[in-house]
Amino acid sequence: MEFEFLADGSAKKVVVEEKNGRFKVRHGDREFEADARRISDNELVLVIDGRSYDVLIARDKERKILFVNGREYVFRAPGEESGRSWTDDHKGPGGGLKIKAPMPGKVIKVLVAEGEAVRKNQTLIIVEAMKMENEIKASLEGSVKKVHVAAGELVDPERVLLELEAK
Repeated sequence: MEFEFLADGSAKKVVVEEKNGRFKVRHGDREFEADARRISDNELVLVIDGRSYDVLIARDKERKILFVNGREYVFRAPGEESGRSWTDDHKGPGGGLKIKAPMPGKVIKVLVAEGEAVRKNQTLIIVEAMKMENEIKASLEGSVKKVHVAAGELVDPERVLLELEAK
């Protein structure tokens, strides 16, 4: 099965095949085998080359967000065309983008102000979810049209955090 995921702000692809209870994983020219042991519905342990990795799983509609050793990976089902981009940007009227939270959480910091110029991949807001801080980044170069949240507010995936205007 082929999966797409987001890591370090860019989309990546991985192919996973199950064989005799083990998983064969191919990512680019790298290939390895892994064992997966489910701890609970939202936690598993991966064993790769004798090293174990704790994995926390959050589900948000058509996506799964995995937290592995402090890093966040966003997965969507293979071939899924949901119309949602990796950063949960949604086109607004006039070509602007509305940025939404990737999952329910609490806004820890708002790092930009209305009218401020932003560059692509710049961190805009930090949202804490499942005791992990998630950086919400700009998917384009432009300016902040409107900020809809403040530090300390609780947000869900349908709530608009801020709006960007393309340069």
